[in-house]
Amino acid sequence: MEWNQVKEVVEEIKKRTATPAYSLIIAVEKKPDIFSSKFGGVPYWDMKRDYPTDSEGNKLMLLAQLNLDRAEVEAPLPEQGMLQFFIGGDDVFGLDFDKPDEQNTFRVVYHEQVNYGITREDILALHPPVCTDEENEEYTPVFKEAVVDIAKNTVYMGIESYQFDKMFAEIVKEKFGTDIGNQTVYSVLDEEAFDKLAEEISNSGHWLLGYPYFTQSDPREYEEKYRIYDTLLFQMDSDYIENEDYVLWGDCGVGNFFINGEDLKRRDFSKVLYNWDCC
Repeated sequence: MEWNQVKEVVEEIKKRTATPAYSLIIAVEKKPDIFSSKFGGVPYWDMKRDYPTDSEGNKLMLLAQLNLDRAEVEAPLPEQGMLQFFIGGDDVFGLDFDKPDEQNTFRVVYHEQVNYGITREDILALHPPVCTDEENEEYTPVFKEAVVDIAKNTVYMGIESYQFDKMFAEIVKEKFGTDIGNQTVYSVLDEEAFDKLAEEISNSGHWLLGYPYFTQSDPREYEEKYRIYDTLLFQMDSDYIENEDYVLWGDCGVGNFFINGEDLKRRDFSKVLYNWDCC
């Protein structure tokens, strides 16, 4: 296919899949505290609740938290409270490859209300594992605690989503009468056109909602039982700024958390699919 044809298909994909999402941007100049939207560090916690642990009773480490009181977000996200992501402290960052949707080695926690009377000292008394502590450095993708700013954007389905090849084929047939069958986009396009396409609708970076990015493949492509998790809840990509690592998933990978859209509307975070991969 010529690039002008591919470009036409891309514009149609954008029309069909455009959706609001929230970009998370590391703000290196800001100092984090326990109430910040941030990656890593000492978490906020509601002292009336039990601190999250894995199935063996080991305390989980904060991967990220998003203070929705201080962000301009809209449904289907909660418009207030604190959304947190915790992982187990092991060499696979709390991912159970056999049961990636059972929260035994990770946890997603939503606090409907934030108690701003809690202090850092209150939290430290719980002895939570912290990503920046020397003994945890090998067990977390977060190298440095960092505030994140939350900004609304429009995003489009990218080539990594398991539905992409099917949609691409449908649009090619509609517009040009060419049936490419079950071929992948990669096999249809030359390397230059494929790279242009990937760049045009890339979903790399850190996100709330939107479409996922992978360095390998979408786990829902080969396991139909995971397709109930139809909504990207949170994505954390590898990130290095001014030659300093802030986040690193293995060899420059990316982590994703998926939820069923109806569960998200109900504020039910008990069933979430966790995945990360790297090059």
